[in-house]
Amino acid sequence: MNTSTHPVGTARSSDTASTVTLVLGVLFSLSVVLTYVLSLSDVVDPPSWARAIALAGLPIGLGGIPVAYAFARHGSGRDRARLGVAVALVGLVAFVALVVALG
Repeated sequence: MNTSTHPVGTARSSDTASTVTLVLGVLFSLSVVLTYVLSLSDVVDPPSWARAIALAGLPIGLGGIPVAYAFARHGSGRDRARLGVAVALVGLVAFVALVVALG
């Protein structure tokens, strides 16, 4: 008899969601790094389509991390999901600093 209040079979979905959270956190942080490079460097000047692809991780990561973490927070992959959120928070702080610096 199982006394858990969580649905049966959530361990696998939690592991997948935690991996997705980590990947989205890294994607968001890499997009922030690319934003710094494209905004502050005169040496790097890619075409517009390359800029769009490089910066697509900002809204995808920022919007996807809370959704993925909501699925991952109750399972065995909870720590991996927390790492993804922490990586994204570091990127978010850096992004806010860039926006404040460039005004």
